Amino acid sequence: MLAYKVPPVPRLLACFLAVALALPLIAASTAAAQTGAARASAEALFEEGRRLMAEGKLAEACPKLESSQRLDPGVGTLLNLADCYAKLGRTASAWAAFREAGSAARAQGSAEREAVARERATALEPQLSYLTIVQWKGQSVTITRNGEPVDPAMLDTPMPVDPGEHTIVAASPGKREWSTKVDVGPNGQRASVTIPILPDEPIVQVAGQPSATQSSVDSGGSSSGNTQRWLAVGAGVVGVAGIVIGSVFGVQAGSKWDDAQKCNEDPTCPNAGSLSDDASSAATISTVGFVVGGLGLAGGLALWLTAPEPESAATASRAGVSIGLGMQGISVSGRL
Repeated sequence: MLAYKVPPVPRLLACFLAVALALPLIAASTAAAQTGAARASAEALFEEGRRLMAEGKLAEACPKLESSQRLDPGVGTLLNLADCYAKLGRTASAWAAFREAGSAARAQGSAEREAVARERATALEPQLSYLTIVQWKGQSVTITRNGEPVDPAMLDTPMPVDPGEHTIVAASPGKREWSTKVDVGPNGQRASVTIPILPDEPIVQVAGQPSATQSSVDSGGSSSGNTQRWLAVGAGVVGVAGIVIGSVFGVQAGSKWDDAQKCNEDPTCPNAGSLSDDASSAATISTVGFVVGGLGLAGGLALWLTAPEPESAATASRAGVSIGLGMQGISVSGRL
């Protein structure tokens, strides 16, 4: 009588496990290399920014320091960046950067740098300029200032901004976009802008053409149907492959079981155990293949049957076209 043994782990699975274990090590080494490169770039940008500041080229220096801080954040870089903003007249950016540097210095336990950062931030507060964005209640719009989203919590509240021109844009689906420019002066100046109620976007429809809503529905349905049919074909291919694999390994399992049985009955045959293990492995792979194949075929059939109607059929249905086949030939009638 043959004893059933758990099939050994296939070589392919063992290779997969080895690769899976090696991937974190590869990722860690790659991340370390990238971090080192980022720090080197940040250091070069920091030195270049300091040099440009010393030469009075503030408009060129600040972006260098910004990139350095983005690559490798540090209290020292942030303090220099805030100083660059302040000298350039960007009081709100400088004030925010000094406050951030103070918090970072405190987290690092650097009391001296924290004191310097907070002192500089406090000195800038009387010079801050403010902009208030007011929105009419009852409408949902997306607002940006100079291309950056404005948090709804910031509305109706004076917010510190850098002196200069600011572009305010308000948009909402189905509404006309609205924009304006407001100039905020330096040294504590305050400005305000009110977002009006956005009017509806006009609907332009060409005679004889379907409406925009109908067109979007048609194209969306057609695109969705095509995608679903491709998925159905892919699932069907997987299902057929699974059935083929299951069949091949099923035949191998049956053959190996017969060989094992014969070998087991022959006292001189030394390979009964090996043949039994091979038969078990083949039987397991065959079972998995049939399960995957059945699921793939069933899923593919379900996807194909539930796919939306093709655009051509939908168009013909909307147009009211009927096609008849009679003894005299083909007749077409309906409204186009």
